[in-house]
Amino acid sequence: MADSASRAQRAAALEEKRRKLEELKKKRALRKEDTANVKSRASAKANLDEYIDGLLSQPSVAATAAEARNELAAEKEGRSSGNAGAGTDGNQTDDTNDTVGSQKSDALVDGSSEMMNNVIAQPAPVQPLKHVETFTIGTQTEEEDFPEQKTDDDEPELEEEPEDTGKEPETNGANLKEEQKIPKLLTEEEIEREVVEAPFTSFIATASKKVERVMGTALLNDLLSDYIGEADGEVDRTKDARDSDVSRFVSSRQVYECKKWTATRDITDINWSPLHRELFLSTYHVPNSTGSASPLAKGSAAVSAIAPNVTLSSSLTPRTGEVQSDGLAVVWSLSMPERPEHVFTCGSPATTGRFHPSESTLVLGGCESGQLVVWDVRGGRLPVQKSALTTVLGASAKSHTHPICSMEVIEGGLGLVTASTDGRVNYWSLGNLREPVESIQVGESVSCFGVAPESETLLLGDEYGQLYSISTSEGQRSSRKHLRKLDSTDKEGEALGHYGMVTSISTKVLKSGSSLRTAGLSKGFLRGSGGLVLTSGVDWTFKLWSPAYSDAPLMSFVSHSYDYMCDSKWSPVHPSLFATASSNGTVGFWNIANSMEEPMTGKEGIVVEPDEAQRGLNKIQWSPDGRRLAVASGDLLHVLNLTDDVARPKGDEDQKIMTHLMARGLVTRQ
Repeated sequence: MADSASRAQRAAALEEKRRKLEELKKKRALRKEDTANVKSRASAKANLDEYIDGLLSQPSVAATAAEARNELAAEKEGRSSGNAGAGTDGNQTDDTNDTVGSQKSDALVDGSSEMMNNVIAQPAPVQPLKHVETFTIGTQTEEEDFPEQKTDDDEPELEEEPEDTGKEPETNGANLKEEQKIPKLLTEEEIEREVVEAPFTSFIATASKKVERVMGTALLNDLLSDYIGEADGEVDRTKDARDSDVSRFVSSRQVYECKKWTATRDITDINWSPLHRELFLSTYHVPNSTGSASPLAKGSAAVSAIAPNVTLSSSLTPRTGEVQSDGLAVVWSLSMPERPEHVFTCGSPATTGRFHPSESTLVLGGCESGQLVVWDVRGGRLPVQKSALTTVLGASAKSHTHPICSMEVIEGGLGLVTASTDGRVNYWSLGNLREPVESIQVGESVSCFGVAPESETLLLGDEYGQLYSISTSEGQRSSRKHLRKLDSTDKEGEALGHYGMVTSISTKVLKSGSSLRTAGLSKGFLRGSGGLVLTSGVDWTFKLWSPAYSDAPLMSFVSHSYDYMCDSKWSPVHPSLFATASSNGTVGFWNIANSMEEPMTGKEGIVVEPDEAQRGLNKIQWSPDGRRLAVASGDLLHVLNLTDDVARPKGDEDQKIMTHLMARGLVTRQ
């Protein structure tokens, strides 16, 4: 009975051991499959280092092997206790069991060691796998892809929000359609707020100017057209005979006026840009009346917004009171007759103006107050630099105290020479307008002057018809200037000059490389036809001078209408052509190589304003290419485009002039 009971007990123990061994084998197989799966998954992961670190941070499988050894030890103890109470059969059975147990133990130990090796090489616990997969998905997926992270309370809100957002776009779309159908009218406050924005003002100024330039392309082509190949039939002719005669000299004409700025202002000076042939400058005096001011001049919030204190010179919209500024200088473009390129203002009437010969952004001006001003198109409408008034404490006593009547740029743009009506002539450096470099007093007054470009000798006229010259001593390095009065009297002591104020003095401008430059200097002036000087006066005459030969005038020409001569200018390219302006509103063209008795345009001349009352002409100025003549008549600026027969030289004019003068005994061959 005891033997059968012990055998049954041992059989149950062996069966339990077999069951545990089977479980261990199943676990081992599962681990191998999981390891293979982990390898394939790990190879597909981008971040392998993080994956391995996560696996190694989990507990090792060594604890499982230790538990298995403890179980085997417990079985051996139970078996040894069973052998103590059994017989021989029991011993044989124990031996067999020991043999099987030892084999299984060795297999288990070997399996454990193999598992350890596998874990060390490729660790793959089951629970860490779930953790790693969850972590990897969490780093590559947005939070809204996990429904478990959202509570039930949030779900109704998410369903309601799309409905609300879906309705709003439909409402906005309907409103936009209604707004497109019915334009919204801005209030005055909204208009003022929009107008003050810098992008709006900049757009209006630039866009409008570009449009006007495009619209004026045809006019620009007409004024800048080449004369080669031009036929007589292409010239517009009027019906009456007088205009038909005028068309032989003038092919086209254009009036430049901006009523908002230039109305009722008399033009005081004209100058063409030496760098841009389509640009020219005009300076203006004070308005004759204040009743014709533009409504915009009265000022409003919108106007002050468009034209703030620092107003761009390219803007046409004035700020309050700016239209009524005493001084005004306007830069025009041939393509825009009613729209100035730039508008400059100052506190005193502008009596003269010049472009800088090398700096295209600078404009120089002389004022009635005696001040010099410098405008810069980049610096706004007001002067960026000006000389000090003599009434200001600390100002130089050499500065002008009377109106500046004439001004010229010398030394290639480094220097400036000015003359005022009190007879003071000042030499300036454009880098320092605080005080003049040198000052010379010429008689009691100066009305105008001209500069001989070869020697920069000045020839000045005064209110009494007398001429003076200021030159540098020949053959000396000193820059000291010498003043000389031209003795224009005959043998009986009678004055041969003008019998009244000299209104203009014009010297010739010779091209670089011209053979006339080699004629030599005498008294600061060239010999030959290159040294001829033209003057005009209020005594109805204009005179021809050659200071290199004589202090007396060579010839005197009398106006047929007995009106005083306002201005006279040599052509910059034609050596024998000059133009005269009369107070009766006519322009005359003379070619002294062909005739020294009568002008080309006849006794009547060319009427500048045929449809208006013949107002007196203020100033005239040739363009640098000699094809156009700018004429100032009151507040209007006319540009006459001359025909080829008038403007183009033939090449032998210099020789013809000298032949005529020597034949009359006016000059001698030296």
